[in-house]
Amino acid sequence: MLGPPLTRHFRADSMIGEPRIMLLKKMNLVTTLGAFTIAAAMIAPVSMAQDDSDKASKPSEKAEKVDPLKEMKDEISRLSTEYQLQSQRQKNELAKMELEKQRLAAEASLAKAQHDAELAEMKNMLARLQAEAQLASAKQQQELASAKAEIETINTMTSLHDKRLSESMRETNEELKRLMTENSLLAQKVKHHQTVAAETSARFAAEMAEAQGQLSSREMRDKVKAKVVKDIEYRMNPLDGNTLYVTDRRIPLNGAIYSGTADFVNDRINYFNNQSTELPIFIVIDNCPGGSVMEGYRIVKAIQESPAPIHVVVKSFAASMAAVITTLADHSYAYPNAIILHHQMSSSMRGNLTQQAESLENGFEWSRRLADPVAEKMGVSPERFVELMYENNSDGDWEEFADVAIDLKWVNNVVQEIREEGILSQPTGSRSAMFMFMKEHEEVDASGNPYIKLPRLQPFDYYFMYDPDNYYR
Repeated sequence: MLGPPLTRHFRADSMIGEPRIMLLKKMNLVTTLGAFTIAAAMIAPVSMAQDDSDKASKPSEKAEKVDPLKEMKDEISRLSTEYQLQSQRQKNELAKMELEKQRLAAEASLAKAQHDAELAEMKNMLARLQAEAQLASAKQQQELASAKAEIETINTMTSLHDKRLSESMRETNEELKRLMTENSLLAQKVKHHQTVAAETSARFAAEMAEAQGQLSSREMRDKVKAKVVKDIEYRMNPLDGNTLYVTDRRIPLNGAIYSGTADFVNDRINYFNNQSTELPIFIVIDNCPGGSVMEGYRIVKAIQESPAPIHVVVKSFAASMAAVITTLADHSYAYPNAIILHHQMSSSMRGNLTQQAESLENGFEWSRRLADPVAEKMGVSPERFVELMYENNSDGDWEEFADVAIDLKWVNNVVQEIREEGILSQPTGSRSAMFMFMKEHEEVDASGNPYIKLPRLQPFDYYFMYDPDNYYR
């Protein structure tokens, strides 16, 4: 007996999935093959013994006979051993299958537990969502009810407002009809007044046109009177007897000479030279107390190097640096009562003694370059020139009227008339531009004295100017 089939040890309800069914089929097949092998082994010796008996009866068989029973026992022993080995293998397979069964059962149990947990979680989520949905629905119902109540309130208010608006519109229409009636009457009155106004305006326009024509004619006459309609006569020699003819090629030089004055004068000298290098250029000094030696020297140099002759004209007062400009010019003129003043250069030195000595030496050098040429033109030495300053004035400010200065060669010509032929438009200013400039920049100190603050000098520059009352500071 090979024993009952192995399948009866397994319950059909414990099989899970197709892999376990295939395993059971495999075990049944192995059992069947084992039984078939044992039966074949038992039959095979009998058949082999019969064949050996037949061979022994033949004349060619061997004389010795083989014991068939012994061979059968040996075969049975071999087969029994193989069966036991096969049976042990089946038991091992069965044990493995049992372990597999237990593992699969554990996995199934774990999967079921996970499934149950997920299902419980989903049920809880569903319950929560249902609760939230119910709460949202209740809230929505409440909001809807509130909105309906508000809409009803608005409808009520709108209805009341419409009634009031309708009443107001009725009153407005009645007021509009009344106003239209009044406007119609007013329009008739306005039309009448417009007709009268148009007639008055036309009469006034005619009178204004007549007056404007008269005024335009008068303004035109005034404009014509304000202009001198003639060509300027440019003379190669502007001096005719005792009369000097100054054209519009003139440059004013008034007030203190400080930073920017040389640019003002020299730019115009260059401009007039670009127009003509033959016609005279005039530098007209009404009142100039002098100023910066650097600025003044640039003007002196521009006068000396100008292709066109430059004529310096003094009408009232030229002192210090302005006097040097006048004296060193090749062509100079002045009214008899114009005053020209020469003196020594002054300085407010600061610093230690060495620095003061250096500054003093620099001042002497400027004096050599500016005052010495004046002394040379006068025909005296620089030392004698200084002595004459103090002989004629105790403070060294040597001033002379032009009719005396001409003998000292400070000015070349004294004229009785200076005719400004370049002024072809009627002057409109009340005072000179330079005077207004000075007044605009004039200040008053703590003692009540007026003064003008001069710009800061450039390095190595000096103020060479006449300032007896400390007006320029």
